[in-house]
Amino acid sequence: MQLILIRHAPAGDRVEWALSGLPDEDRPLTKEGRTKMRRVVRGLRRVLESPERLFSSPLLRARQTAELLLERYPDLRVETATELKPDADPAATLAWLKALDDGQRIALVGHEPHLSGLLALLVHGDQNLDTLPLRKGGVAILELDTLRPAEARLIAFLPPRVLRALG
Repeated sequence: MQLILIRHAPAGDRVEWALSGLPDEDRPLTKEGRTKMRRVVRGLRRVLESPERLFSSPLLRARQTAELLLERYPDLRVETATELKPDADPAATLAWLKALDDGQRIALVGHEPHLSGLLALLVHGDQNLDTLPLRKGGVAILELDTLRPAEARLIAFLPPRVLRALG
């Protein structure tokens, strides 16, 4: 199985959004965030074949990021997964992934600190290590023979700046 972890693109300021009284789940990407993510996706397309499945957190900024992936990977459709919310337990996400696993290339669009916790669990076996935090628009690519803690091989850790340069 190949697993691609993608952090959502830059969204509106959290504090300003909170002052609006609207729920954080509805905070959208900024115009600049969309522009930057389009360049990230162009770069990603140069180094990654199309995922076979694409899952997104239900939060608007993650869904919008996932939809930008469709511009370069048009055969995909976005599936929503509550297991990708920012406060989700990485161990529960791992259990959910086990139920999905059929050797496919799966992309997950989500948030910090959840994604770095999942990455740490898969690579190091400890979801509390924060050794590999993903920047907004950053991507980590893992290879897994089995979906167990500390069994993943980190193939690539791509900051958004690198992907934009490739695009």
